[in-house]
Amino acid sequence: MLVYNKLTVDPNSFAVTYDGKIVRLHPKEYLLLELFLKYPNHVLSYDVIIDSLWDDDNIPTHGGVRAHIKGLRKALREADATEIIIETVHGLGYRLNPLNNHNSMLGTISPPVSVLKDFIKAKSIEYLIIDTKLIVQATSPGIFNYSDYPDMIKIGSPLQEGFPEFIGLEEALLKIINKESESFELDGIAKVANPDRPEYINFHVIADESKALSATRERLLFIFFEDASEKMIYRQKLVQRENEYYLLLTKAKEHEV
Repeated sequence: MLVYNKLTVDPNSFAVTYDGKIVRLHPKEYLLLELFLKYPNHVLSYDVIIDSLWDDDNIPTHGGVRAHIKGLRKALREADATEIIIETVHGLGYRLNPLNNHNSMLGTISPPVSVLKDFIKAKSIEYLIIDTKLIVQATSPGIFNYSDYPDMIKIGSPLQEGFPEFIGLEEALLKIINKESESFELDGIAKVANPDRPEYINFHVIADESKALSATRERLLFIFFEDASEKMIYRQKLVQRENEYYLLLTKAKEHEV
């Protein structure tokens, strides 16, 4: 069962209910909702949605995706859903609206700094910090091995010089700094030039939400770089096995005919 607040989805029966009331969805609307519930912390771009739900012979336009999103939202409203469930992240795509009603379930114990450092090290995570002008203010020691252009990473230099992957995403980064968006992620970015760089990297972008920020102190943005090579290679193997299994099933059915 996939559950989001009052919304429940049963992947076995394809039944969708909101506070016990049936939500009537078309097939693509159901698949959209299921996709958002499976990736509740991700911003899903148009390309990710299309790659996940459509085959190469029937690719919709971005307007077609928006039409399905609109139909999904309408069906939820008709089932008396009052909150915004599917949120638009301008310039990036859509995501499941983060729930804010879990604070009462949180304990008073937070992980100590030493535990967080060990976790970051175990996950092969590096980071850098930029300001509102997207200028690098600080970096972790190993960040240079996460760039195809390590010589361009310098304190006081633009982020895009060392990481051209962020060219074109400037507006999205500024929206996070200005609290117009909470965060976003880029997954599975392949290396180009630097042989020391991991094969694949995930980028996680988060604004500084420290309560210590004063009115005169400039807001900062943290970009975490995760080595995703092992995960991507494993995912590729799974896809390859699924394809091989599908071919075997197809051949078996042909023989039966």
